[in-house]
Parts: sequence; structure tokens; C-alpha cells
Amino acid sequence: MRCYLLTALLMLGGFAVQAERLDDSLSPRQQFDAPLDWKYRDSMDDDPDEGRLNALTARAHHVEVRLNTARFVDRLARIYIRLPLNVRGTVDSTALRMSWTTNGRFADGSVTAGNRARLFEGKITEDVMTDVFDIIFEIDARQVLNTIRFQPVYEIELLEN
Repeated sequence: MRCYLLTALLMLGGFAVQAERLDDSLSPRQQFDAPLDWKYRDSMDDDPDEGRLNALTARAHHVEVRLNTARFVDRLARIYIRLPLNVRGTVDSTALRMSWTTNGRFADGSVTAGNRARLFEGKITEDVMTDVFDIIFEIDARQVLNTIRFQPVYEIELLEN
């Protein structure tokens, strides 16, 4: 039975091979400060719930991301961004959500700690894929210990036909 299932999956085509980490060291800024602000400062009612009361945001504008895709030119692939499960400076992984918009090379999206989101799907045509991100971090103040530090990981999955 397993053999038939595997054969059927292979015949469908377009399946992804295991993800591989992409080098983003060409990105000009690897570290930045994003000042925190209360998310609902101007819209608090008389009886806010604890989630709204403790919701913080931070923004990072014009963050350029350069991914070294030279080894994958002329291949079909998916590129993902992954946040680490354990984010330094937080009590647990539910404390952080990152969302972004881009200039269009990569997809807009959002991701939580311990998960990944797709940035790109298609044919790799350049040695270095570049885009500029505007990022919003949403943080639960109850889960923050001190300065939050993490490094997103960029992954690529080649698609075989």
C-alpha cells in the first residue's frame, strides 16, 4: 500500500524537496532597533481586555533583504521566512508576531515564532534576490523579559516536476 501511495504522489509532480537554508549575509543591515509603542493607545475603552491592554508594536522600515540564490538559478522553488521557536527576550513563543509588506518581489505576509511563511514561488532568475520590507512586530508585553533578539531564517525548497 505504501509503495502505491508513494508512486501516486510522485506522479502528481510539483512536490517539494527538503528545505535548505539560504544565505542572507549580503543584506546590508543585520541588526536594527525598533522602538516599542502601545498598539491600542488611542482606542482604549473603559474596560479593555488584557490582550489589548498589553499589546505592543514595533516597526522597522526599509529593511533590505538580499538572498544568495546563485546555486538555484533556472530552478523552480519556494522561498520561506522562518522565525525561531525560542525568541531571546521573551517568556514563550506566543509573544511575537511579525508581519510585513514588500516592494513586490517577495509576497507580503506574517509569521509567528516557530513557524514559517512563504515569500516566493516560481523560477529563480537571479543570483541574488532582493526586496525591501516594512515590518511590524506585534508583541505581548506580558511575555517580554528584556531586549528581544532573533534572526529570521530564509529557506528554499526546490520543486521537482
